[in-house]
Amino acid sequence: MSIDKRRLPLRRRAATHGTQRHDVTRKALLAAGALSSLLYVIATDGVAASMWDGYRRTEQMVSELFAVGSPGRDVLLPFTWLYTVLFTAFGVGVWNSVRGNRALRISGALLTGYGLWNIMGALYPLTLGDDASVPMHILVTNIQLALMVSAMCFVAAGFHGRMRAYSIVSLAASTVMGVVAFAAAPGPNIVLGISERISIGAFLLWVAILAVVLWKRPAADGTSQV
Repeated sequence: MSIDKRRLPLRRRAATHGTQRHDVTRKALLAAGALSSLLYVIATDGVAASMWDGYRRTEQMVSELFAVGSPGRDVLLPFTWLYTVLFTAFGVGVWNSVRGNRALRISGALLTGYGLWNIMGALYPLTLGDDASVPMHILVTNIQLALMVSAMCFVAAGFHGRMRAYSIVSLAASTVMGVVAFAAAPGPNIVLGISERISIGAFLLWVAILAVVLWKRPAADGTSQV
């Protein structure tokens, strides 16, 4: 009996240490999401756009910066893979943060899929001056957008209160501005450039906010009222 009594505290300490390590890993994965949003803005409109003389951020598509033939493509190509890794890690972090909440678990899976689907975007980029590259790029982009919209819907369904309201507003802003940008394409024009950036920015900010919200809540809590 005395041996069992000595072992019990050791087991409790081991379990506590295991939980702490899991929480550190979970938070690191969530932080990858916020970092991916920040790096996206820096890499695209910060670095790549500055390498293209005459590129107009308020009038041209972000997709053009990733296109074959773009002066900034050599910078954005390795960034695409980094973004894929960071965002996929974020999706896994969401999955591990919301046990007991089916809607949020589904959103974690969808966000992981969104991250991995960036690989397809890298395989089917636009090519400047080549209209033949457009259809496949649009198809790949639309699938990614479907993953994004679905993930935001399930997050809205899985939360209550402010985070649900914020997710709905972010989804509406991203979707409406995305439709406006699509209607204004191919451009260049001010409606296209600004509306697309609002659409992308709403999603990037939502990712960062979701990461912060999940960071603050216990990993096993699946019924947050935030």
